[in-house]
Amino acid sequence: MSFIDKFEEFLDAGEDYPREPVPKEARRSWWSIGMVWTGVYISVASILEGLSLIGGLPFWKAVLAEVVGFIIFLSLMFIQGNIGTETGLTTYVLARDSFGLKGSYIVALIVFLGDFGWYAIQARTMGATLASIFGFSNIPLLSVISGLTMMITAIFGYRAIAFISNPTVYYTFFTMMFLAISNVVKGSFTFKELISRAPIEKPMTFAAAVSVVVGGMAIGAVGAPDVMRFSRSKKDNVKALFLVVLPFAILQPLASMIVGLCAKSTDIAYVLTNMGGILGLILIIMGTWTSNDNNLYSCSLAISEIYKKGKRWKISILLGILASILSAIVDLSMYEKIMFVIGAFAVPVLGVTITDYYILPKLGLKRALALENKVKLNPAAVIAWIVGGILQALIDFSIIPNPLNIPSSIVTIIVTGVIYTYVMKGIYKSYGKVVQR
Repeated sequence: MSFIDKFEEFLDAGEDYPREPVPKEARRSWWSIGMVWTGVYISVASILEGLSLIGGLPFWKAVLAEVVGFIIFLSLMFIQGNIGTETGLTTYVLARDSFGLKGSYIVALIVFLGDFGWYAIQARTMGATLASIFGFSNIPLLSVISGLTMMITAIFGYRAIAFISNPTVYYTFFTMMFLAISNVVKGSFTFKELISRAPIEKPMTFAAAVSVVVGGMAIGAVGAPDVMRFSRSKKDNVKALFLVVLPFAILQPLASMIVGLCAKSTDIAYVLTNMGGILGLILIIMGTWTSNDNNLYSCSLAISEIYKKGKRWKISILLGILASILSAIVDLSMYEKIMFVIGAFAVPVLGVTITDYYILPKLGLKRALALENKVKLNPAAVIAWIVGGILQALIDFSIIPNPLNIPSSIVTIIVTGVIYTYVMKGIYKSYGKVVQR
């Protein structure tokens, strides 16, 4: 066997069951699952989140918004991820249950566009940060190099993502704690004086702040089964999310709030490089990497649902190259608005899949009726998804007010679930007996 053949065989071992259930012997410990999710969340995005909150809220309100939003987000991940644990299937294969045999492509495309776009944005952000630090003017080149480097672990699959997540979580966590404490200790101000500096920029409402936390990771919640199908049980999911992810991940944005207030800025590159030096630079690189490789991993699984002949690792290479090229030319200010629209249409997917799996059996309908009846495109799921996506976008862009003054994602999930239930009962009312999958 040639070296190339051996290398391909090694990569094939990281396919990670893109279209079939993860077998019991391939399941991982709750600590492994927790560390992967912590690696995803302990990233540049969570630092930006903390800086955004102290930009618009007084300090203690910002802390409360972070805690409330993060608990809501983890709860959604737990509910959605349990479906993957019970079935062993990816998000996109599971979507066939409610969206239909071809309707699952909608979910795959939404997650693909979201994760692919954020991959390009984060590669560009890293390129711009490195250019700023080293005084190098060729941001596109650094962005492409960043993108191509970060795709390596996604190519090798879950094992590589878990491998890099562990040291990154420890480093990022302790570095942010060190930066927060050291900057407070050496500062010529009291802690009370420090926190009185918030809000730094334009004020925001508490509900909007919670929505920032929940909505910022909406696509991650939709794709929760992709990782949690490797979990051994629901109990392990509780331990992974609430004993590992919650205490580790919640402190990073809180620490970023303190460091941001010390720097009197919400500009992440300025805050981390000026307040953290080389430690801040390494943090940016490692934090972005562990978030972005998961983006590309989910992308490859999504396309594997549509293009069933392709190997996942080969798809990862192609998508990583394309996203890296996109990072060289992307207009961040315009592209982020597009990404927020895509994210808005990810939220109602949760409303449909959660309702189909958990709610319909309690109302006298079987779960997975669309798949059982071999429906190609389930109109109930499509209608609920479109209405939910439009509602989420209208609220997020402040075109209409938040009707209940609670996180917009929760409003959208509830509305989507109600519409899906109503239409499903109309279409499948003759199916009275509840049959577990």
